[in-house]
Amino acid sequence: MNYNPIFSKKQIRINDNNKVTSPKIQMKIPLPYSQLVKNYQNTELCNDQYHEKLTDLTRADELLSSHRSHIEKNKLGFGDAAFHAMWEAIVVEAGARFSNPKALEIGVYKGQVISLWALLAKRHSIPLEISAITPLRGNPKPKSSLLRRIRYYFEPKFRELAKSGNFYDEADYHAIISKLFSDFGCDFSRVSVSNGFSTDADVLKEHADKAYDIVYIDGDHTYDGALADFRNFAPKVSVGGWLIADDAGFDLPGSTFWKGYESVTRAVNEVILKAGFLNVFNIGHNRVFERTE
Repeated sequence: MNYNPIFSKKQIRINDNNKVTSPKIQMKIPLPYSQLVKNYQNTELCNDQYHEKLTDLTRADELLSSHRSHIEKNKLGFGDAAFHAMWEAIVVEAGARFSNPKALEIGVYKGQVISLWALLAKRHSIPLEISAITPLRGNPKPKSSLLRRIRYYFEPKFRELAKSGNFYDEADYHAIISKLFSDFGCDFSRVSVSNGFSTDADVLKEHADKAYDIVYIDGDHTYDGALADFRNFAPKVSVGGWLIADDAGFDLPGSTFWKGYESVTRAVNEVILKAGFLNVFNIGHNRVFERTE
């Protein structure tokens, strides 16, 4: 794949700390998916530029910026602002490729991504069908710091859960997500939700014969949990569709973004590149794989 730099060599600067920087530029919204693929190369400079450019795209767009700002202000999700612009490029491309695109998120938390999908589908008049697999309940840490330290030291499974960010406070997640959708003029009741974990037998049975054009995996971040999700749901992605792996950039070159978890990265490298997918580009710790066969 050829690499056409976002910035020319004349535009690139070296600051006083010998760090490569790049100037602010005018950007077209939405950024075409084809441009993201064509210009991408997995290098430190390109990964940092992509993260910076898509962050700027999100902040420059009124709709994307208002949604992301709402998420940040109300602590409704994690990730980076750059992902909003990434999702717009993918959703718009899905609308062009598929007459009735279908998207699935595994691990919804408080609804940042699925509400953004609904908002983007509404904005671009795309008949996107949204599904989700999520337990709609928390997985809180023990309240006692002493107990947490003891379990961390003596229980490998507890230690892995802590290291992979798998603890969440108890809350009424259904109400939180419903309100987020309502705040942006979208209807959560139109989302098909499997209330449970992606490894639950009844959930797997429910999705056994289903196929999707977009699958976003942001569930269990332990190695075994991520491996199960990639093995179970990668085959459900249609040819020409996408699997996007969250927190899977641990081994990516770059210095301006959070890279995710070694456990998820190891799992995605073990499964996805051997399953007919091409890693077309990466934005921060989100790795974007397109199914080619």
